[in-house]
Amino acid sequence: MSLIGESAAVISLGASCQTARHISLNVPLLRARLDPSLVWRTLPFDWVLAPPGAAARWLRGPVRVPPAPAELIPAERPFWARHGVWLWHDPTEQAADFTALAGRLARRWDRLLALRALRRRVFILSNTQNNLPGVSQGAPQPMDFRLTAQRMRDVAAAVAEVFGPAGNSFLFVAYADRLTPDAHQAGFPLAVLEPDDSAHDGDSAQWTAALERHVT
Repeated sequence: MSLIGESAAVISLGASCQTARHISLNVPLLRARLDPSLVWRTLPFDWVLAPPGAAARWLRGPVRVPPAPAELIPAERPFWARHGVWLWHDPTEQAADFTALAGRLARRWDRLLALRALRRRVFILSNTQNNLPGVSQGAPQPMDFRLTAQRMRDVAAAVAEVFGPAGNSFLFVAYADRLTPDAHQAGFPLAVLEPDDSAHDGDSAQWTAALERHVT
């Protein structure tokens, strides 16, 4: 989950569910650092697979909700080819499933865009979920989860286009072998984690340390 309060929000931008998981596991810390009124709310990127390039495209829109089932590549887990986003937890096996999916996404985007009114927005994007290489291999089109300086800048630029230039801050979380050397010179907070042995959950201690270090 992401977090929304009266004056601040902590927003997952993917690239996987691990980001939302560790935001939700660190509510007391984030409330103390940002806004004591923060509460869990689901936003568009919380439970999807969206590599950095896809995150920037989806943010920019203007089509942020699939307009028809034909836009989704048929699969057990629907893949939206327009943006390269895998809607991993939203099956569309039945006709009614697509209507429900589109409605959920529309409500989540409305909730996210309403955060323009807040004083502070912290955006977090990570690529440290251990099953991402397997996800890439099974994807119906290429998915590149590596962080590069240009992709970090593209994400930040897309955020500024949507929310305005003020009040935004970022934290990128990555494994060393999933970023390019120039990512360290991109000018954004970057937490490089040591690989853990979980399937997808991630290392809670490392995540908490990264949030303590970079979210102020």
